[in-house]
Amino acid sequence: MKQLLFLGFLLGSLSGWAQPTASPGPAVSVEVSRVHSLVRFVETIAGSNNSYRGSRRAFEASRFNTPEARRWLRRYQSLDHDPGFDRDGFPAGRLGSVGSIEPSYLAASADAQDLPDLQRRTAGLLPNEVLVSLDSAYRYFTPAFDTLAWQPNATELGRLRPAYTEFLAKSQLMQKFGRLRTFYGSVWPDALPYRILLTPQLDAKQGLGGLIFTNHATAMGNLVLLDCHPVSRTFVDGTAVVFHEMSHTLSTQQRLGLQQQLEGWYLHHPSPNHRYAYNLMEEALATVAGEWIYAQQTGRPESGEWYYDDYINRYAKAIYPLMTSYVERGKTIDSLFVNQAIDLFDTTFPQAATDYVNLFRNILYWTDADDFQAAVQPFRDRFRSTFTYSTSPILNSERALKRAQSGEVLSVILVTHEHAATLRYLREHLPALRKQRLRPEQSFVLSTTGPSGAFILVNAHNLAQLTAAAKLLEQQGHMNPKVPLVLLQEAKL
Repeated sequence: MKQLLFLGFLLGSLSGWAQPTASPGPAVSVEVSRVHSLVRFVETIAGSNNSYRGSRRAFEASRFNTPEARRWLRRYQSLDHDPGFDRDGFPAGRLGSVGSIEPSYLAASADAQDLPDLQRRTAGLLPNEVLVSLDSAYRYFTPAFDTLAWQPNATELGRLRPAYTEFLAKSQLMQKFGRLRTFYGSVWPDALPYRILLTPQLDAKQGLGGLIFTNHATAMGNLVLLDCHPVSRTFVDGTAVVFHEMSHTLSTQQRLGLQQQLEGWYLHHPSPNHRYAYNLMEEALATVAGEWIYAQQTGRPESGEWYYDDYINRYAKAIYPLMTSYVERGKTIDSLFVNQAIDLFDTTFPQAATDYVNLFRNILYWTDADDFQAAVQPFRDRFRSTFTYSTSPILNSERALKRAQSGEVLSVILVTHEHAATLRYLREHLPALRKQRLRPEQSFVLSTTGPSGAFILVNAHNLAQLTAAAKLLEQQGHMNPKVPLVLLQEAKL
């Protein structure tokens, strides 16, 4: 470990020498591709989390949303077209800890002249069976794509591309983005270009007189997937979103040694909220980065809400002066920054350790229910999660038990079968349960903390009781250490 830390220090010194503050920043191109837009269209209407929901709703309201189309979408959803993989040595939960073939596939789609060319460019990236199935889906949805997305917007997208290119050049935002690279301590050569790939939002008419250039952007690899209103030219208003997402790629490419140091600085801090501050770090830093880029053009960050999540919104505003002072002085994130950021988190969120909105961000759903989705859905409907781990069954599941004991997640354990044996097994391995008298025949919700961190245990005898448990937690809003166990039949639901 000492060798890794020394290597991280050495790389930091070399990186600082190789990337002076006078750097023009990474190169950038703005592109429009019919094949890429088709690929993204199918991905969007199939419900991808990395796409614009308004476009999906527009498709669902169209004449193309037929029972046959929905069957095709289910086939597409069943394909393993984005196999992921873990990267050894990277801290778990950081963006750099997982990899995906998706950036390579989408880059190939942007370069492809047509669908046969896309297959040639992606041969070997996915099994041929998957490539052929994807090709069939793209061909089936081409008429809907042409009618709803491409034909109404292709001409305007063609005009938008050079206009956006000119805006980036004149505003010198990529040079300013290079200063964010220094703060993150990222390895991103100037010669490695960002490719901004424009695709139309299907409800584009909403942007005719509006102030928003884009409602959705995602960055992966060196690609920026930008769903936009093709007629809009309010570029400045879109930069907070676009550069927020681009900052995530800087976090992904942060030097390994620095990522390991950051994890240690956060997790060895004495604050009881250190892990919660660490879990929110990615989004909070990216939000500040986007707002700093916006402020470089307007003189100040945006008024009002910066992020739709209250915790991230308030945390980003709390650390904005701290982070921007580092950026403007050309400093890289360090232990002093982490200490001050955690202090600000403690001040801003004194109830974070018991607040369900916060606790549900990193979660393990662990159940023995026959229908896993039906069991966890009532909780997913009420609490948003950033990282979700799901596993079944409960008994003798060593991997799930190890994660529950790690303290890294909120464990939501849903017992629906073999209640006596399962509760006995859990009491044996989770010491905090031994403080409570748990009767297998009762239906209850237990919310508590222990050496293994926070967890919620639901003992239910039917699916309706799982829904009742989720409603109860929503109504409570936070853990009550004085009354950790509530019988469901006694709860006012």
